Amino acid sequence: MIKPLFIFLLLFTVMTTSVVAQSARRKMYDSLLVGDRITPAVSSVMMPKSYTEVILSNSLLTTNAYYNDDRNRMDAGQRYTYLINTLQVTHGISATGRLNLGLDLSYRTGRADADPDSSPLAVFGNSSEGLIQYERAFTSMGIRARYVPTRNRNFVIQHVFSVPISSGDAGEFLGDNRYALNTQFLYTQLMGRKLFLFGQADVYVRFEDDQADTDFTNPVYLFLTYLANDHFFPFVQVGMTNAWDVDFDLLRQSFTYGVGLQYQINSMFNINAFYNDVFAGKTTYRFNAYNLGIRVVF
Repeated sequence: MIKPLFIFLLLFTVMTTSVVAQSARRKMYDSLLVGDRITPAVSSVMMPKSYTEVILSNSLLTTNAYYNDDRNRMDAGQRYTYLINTLQVTHGISATGRLNLGLDLSYRTGRADADPDSSPLAVFGNSSEGLIQYERAFTSMGIRARYVPTRNRNFVIQHVFSVPISSGDAGEFLGDNRYALNTQFLYTQLMGRKLFLFGQADVYVRFEDDQADTDFTNPVYLFLTYLANDHFFPFVQVGMTNAWDVDFDLLRQSFTYGVGLQYQINSMFNINAFYNDVFAGKTTYRFNAYNLGIRVVF
């Protein structure tokens, strides 16, 4: 009887100590945190020294239509679906909290179906009915730097240099098979007591390889977030993306809208879900996207 009681007391003590330590660490994190904490799409929160942010982002993109050169919506005649899973780890290394370094790892699954009305959820299974192509692979690793370049801590810049790790048919079909550099300009602004404005502009460069020349993509997104209470943050999104070739001739253009919800358990743990849709464009697929992200700070 004494031994089980001793083990129970020991486990209880360890758990209690862990909870107290985590609570103290969260209070310290909250006291060190500078700037706004809203992360509707991509995190712009700077990690204080010794803290690590981990984000698991999951996106399901599917389409059976496209916009042609005349911006008319056309049926694709089949369905394409992609599941993109990205793990991001960001660590605070500077005492001022103005510089973070991190690593990204991307895993993709892609499926093409002959039936344009087939379910996008088929990407999760192994059904061969109507299957044209199916690929899955770890596609890239990224080295990332996030920093505050000015006195205004609401303005953050992030660079990600991606190295492809898939090849062959998987790399071609999954579309993440070139060396790339993405520079993101992120800005968060409180508007009154309940509204946040979050802006994101990317300059994404995919470098030439044996199959394609260098191209440039510039997504611009604007998010408006409402602070319903301490935990629920609904938001809306509008965006435009342009892609150019090496001579800066327009290759593709798309316009999107989206809605979502961020649920924040506390400042170190939140869940983010949103839907967005390409509603117009030129020489681009009409993708619908379902996104789920989990963010934890240690």
